[in-house]
Amino acid sequence: MEYFNSQKFLIHTGVILLSVVFYIILLKLKPSFFKKLSEVVNRKKILKDIEQNTGTLLKVFLLLVVINVLLDVPFIEKYAKEILKKPILSTEALKISLFSFLKGLVVFYVLLLLTKLLRDSVRLYLIYKARGKEIVSSVDILIYNFSLLLIVLITLSVMGISWKLLIPIAGALGIGIGFGIQDIVNNFVSGFIILFSRTVKRGDWITLGDKFGRIVDIGIRTSTLRTLDNIDIIIPNSRLISGELINWSYTDNIVRLHIPVGVSYSSDIELVKNTLLDVADKSSVVLDSPPPEVRFIEFGDSSLNFELLVWIDIKKIPVPLAKSDINFEIWNAFKKNGIEIPFPQRDVWFKNELIIKKAPKG
Repeated sequence: MEYFNSQKFLIHTGVILLSVVFYIILLKLKPSFFKKLSEVVNRKKILKDIEQNTGTLLKVFLLLVVINVLLDVPFIEKYAKEILKKPILSTEALKISLFSFLKGLVVFYVLLLLTKLLRDSVRLYLIYKARGKEIVSSVDILIYNFSLLLIVLITLSVMGISWKLLIPIAGALGIGIGFGIQDIVNNFVSGFIILFSRTVKRGDWITLGDKFGRIVDIGIRTSTLRTLDNIDIIIPNSRLISGELINWSYTDNIVRLHIPVGVSYSSDIELVKNTLLDVADKSSVVLDSPPPEVRFIEFGDSSLNFELLVWIDIKKIPVPLAKSDINFEIWNAFKKNGIEIPFPQRDVWFKNELIIKKAPKG
């Protein structure tokens, strides 16, 4: 055949041979490269994912080179052009053939692989630079969502779907937003606001309404709050930015707790103060600095009301558990020192003389 004696055949053969040689060289260099990288960054799982995705990407590129060369062979191109490039759907805004459809699938798969490599590489870099887990998580979510949107748009374009078709779809979507999915869009936008403003981060302990827990995941539409009972509460992102919440670890992990306690009027207030300070000094959950305080709050109806103020590290122990531990220690210390914790008492006065009659026998 004329093709095998032509210059085109030599070019095609050279391209395939160079691609195979390049592929083999990269495969040989890959293990040593990742071995050296693992000595710098000790993240075996991420490195393993990057290595696997890199190997897959190299195989895909080699396969694409071979396929493109084969499709350029004259006698294959003649038949392939008739079958692959024959329009399946052809309108002003839509021109799809079997070739464009397959090309779109390949582009979608390759871009997904590149996105995975980009995400893992950025995570590895941020970890190497000793950035916090919250920053790594936020950046990863942003890269994933923006990349996914870009991949879909590129894939549709490669398949032959033009902007003329997308504009009416966008208009219909706008009407849908106006009538039925405002909350979804609101939560979606709120997710990006949270990721950019970082008012709430993964790992933060928060109080939202009557719920206390730790943020374990921040998604684009919802976030997950895990309570001390290991119950996951799915919260729409709009609630995290439109309402009031307490973020116990927003700027600092060190917070102060107020522990109220009442004692009887017959108690020695100096003994009460010293006992509370002694409890704080001996407690394993209370920090030495800043020092604890005791405040005499008020003269109550049935008790003298004090307040023990202590500092804790919320990353080490949640607020409810810290309060519980300190209350146990206060109770034991008060019993040991003979300090009475009173219960509410009332004096009842009768306006008329009280007459007690005995019930008749039998």
